[in-house]
Amino acid sequence: MNDTVTWQEEALPVRTASIFPSPYHKNSAMKYVSFLLKEPGILRIGLKKQVRSAVVRPLSLGIIPEIADGEIAVRLERPVKFSLEINGSAEDNLLVLAEADRYGTFDQAVSEYKNVICFPAGVHKADLLTVEKDHTVVYLAEGAYVHGKLVLSHCSHVTVCGYGAISMEQYPYETRPVYARCVDAIECRDVTIRDITILDSNDWSLRICGCEDVLVDNVKIIGCRGNSDGIDICGSRRVLVQNAFTRVWDDSLVVKALDTGDVEDVTFRHCILWNDFARPMEVGVELRADRVRRVKFQDIDVLHSPTGYPLMGIHHGDRALVSDILFEDIRIEDAPGAQLFDIRITPSYWNRDRQMGCIRDVVFRKIHVLGSPGLPLLLSDSRLQGYDEAHTIRNVAFEEIDICGKTPGDAVALGLKCPEYAEGIRMAPAPELPQMQMVETAVEITKDFLCREDGFYEGEITMVLRNPASFDREKEVWLKISPEHLGDYGRCRHKVFLPAGAERRVACPVVLQPGKYVAAIQSEDPEIRYAWQLISLDWKIGTGNLRPLEFVNYWGDRLGKFTAWVEGEDLVIDSSLLLREDSALVLYTALPAEREPGEVLFSVEETDFGQVPAVLDGRHGPEAAPQLRCPLEITLVFKNQPKVEKIYTREIRGGEGRCVGIPLKELGIPGGTGHFWMEVEARLPEVQQYRYPYTLFHSVTPLTAAHMYGNCILETGE
Repeated sequence: MNDTVTWQEEALPVRTASIFPSPYHKNSAMKYVSFLLKEPGILRIGLKKQVRSAVVRPLSLGIIPEIADGEIAVRLERPVKFSLEINGSAEDNLLVLAEADRYGTFDQAVSEYKNVICFPAGVHKADLLTVEKDHTVVYLAEGAYVHGKLVLSHCSHVTVCGYGAISMEQYPYETRPVYARCVDAIECRDVTIRDITILDSNDWSLRICGCEDVLVDNVKIIGCRGNSDGIDICGSRRVLVQNAFTRVWDDSLVVKALDTGDVEDVTFRHCILWNDFARPMEVGVELRADRVRRVKFQDIDVLHSPTGYPLMGIHHGDRALVSDILFEDIRIEDAPGAQLFDIRITPSYWNRDRQMGCIRDVVFRKIHVLGSPGLPLLLSDSRLQGYDEAHTIRNVAFEEIDICGKTPGDAVALGLKCPEYAEGIRMAPAPELPQMQMVETAVEITKDFLCREDGFYEGEITMVLRNPASFDREKEVWLKISPEHLGDYGRCRHKVFLPAGAERRVACPVVLQPGKYVAAIQSEDPEIRYAWQLISLDWKIGTGNLRPLEFVNYWGDRLGKFTAWVEGEDLVIDSSLLLREDSALVLYTALPAEREPGEVLFSVEETDFGQVPAVLDGRHGPEAAPQLRCPLEITLVFKNQPKVEKIYTREIRGGEGRCVGIPLKELGIPGGTGHFWMEVEARLPEVQQYRYPYTLFHSVTPLTAAHMYGNCILETGE
């Protein structure tokens, strides 16, 4: 973004840190500047590209940049951290770290310590640095760049400080058994970690495990790898985390308990969070302690959380009694389709305890959904869900919630679902805000989807809007069918006039090819209730030629078609893609399996990007599952994949003709089988850049999960 950055007319070095932004095709780099702010002044950013607009996030800072003559000027009165974003996009932003002049001379900074480890300005290779002596300071001077891992082990009165950086960029995934958790404090007392920058951690960035009396202040964390959490407080007591900035690819602020004692008196405050993936604020999972209590998240800005994950969550499946949890003064900016609150007790991959615990006394107070500003997509429903009568959620308060300038007065307006084992829910609207007046909605199949002679389905979906208010309104909505770019239907926005007490219906004729879809009502207006329907359409494979199905991915690539039919004991496939020598088709087949409650029914590529939630076969029928965004969580963490006996794979390379016959028995389909599950992946150079494979029925992990496979009906004509 920037050509030059100056502070008080002095040029600043522009550094970069690795990130892995949505849509997760490749690693990128975020630019940042760091400097000492000793007095008020003006930061100037000179740009090559045309600048139409600029914004400083968090918006709560109230800093308004000025644009003139290809330059952005930002007046700063005090030390501050922010993201400067131009032309309405978070891409190519500049992170600004204006720091206080805290240390003075080196001797002043370290004078109270017996043992001093100093990294002066410059590049250093520390590899594994372990501190075990009491009264030790590790000082990273401004301009220091340290490659390695820092462990504080069983020591007390220890400080890590300075405006330098520590990075694990030189340590690949394979070194994780040794080089994991860039800064790791284990069973220490009286610890201060202040001002440093942590980059590209190989696993969690900063862990406080089994410690007491800890201060984490003004730490900046930028991570790009899977599991690169920001700050994890694990089984520790009397911990204060403040003034932190995180941009990570997993959870930002986390509380866990790993059999290192109870969690007590943990506070996160005055923090700025940016999650390229996963959750900004999370208690759980892995709560292996007797108690997790008195945990606070206060005065926190969430800049970006683009994947639809829960923003504030408690996820529990171990033994702890979780109680006295406070989320207060939270400001949420860019989080399309996100779930505000998710509290759930359920078994998961990470549980180790044989018994499960309970959750008590949780308060969400003064939560502000600002948008960017406004909502690009409706929020997903929030949820409180216990496990059974012995493992329940009790006493949860929602006080003064602000959603785009209005306050919900009840659970319906908040989009809160409490399906079972959740009691004592209390709502207290913000007295100074107008209350939300919700429009009731539904998505109905008003004409059944009937299979035409060409094998495609034709039906009608109707968006229903009901205005229970005593006054007339006009609302704008549109029909959104996922997966994207499939189907023939009106994608335009509809302005619907709603007289007081009236219902209006918007009918949409729809043509779809076989597969699974979620049809949803969408809007930018938070007074519209999110509603959806799951649609499953069989692929009827006969002996004649049907209209080919089209490969279309989330990005709108339409590179070929595919059809199949039965000849004798063979499945014959036909695709023009097989005429290309640089192509291949991979067939994945499985016999249908009985689903167990809780298994996944639907997830597609845009589930990863916050566009549509996954759908589970819940206790009460299909239910949206915003907590399941990534395929790993679906298939491994929550074990929600259909448990087919075996997935058969068959690769057909291109260049030898467009039609290929494959014996059904080689696909695991015995004679007399009436239907089977199948997915087809097209491997082409054009789509290798993408995170997920290019598949016919939009499976993102077809080798390990069969929930999106097409249900293929064998029609032999006999």
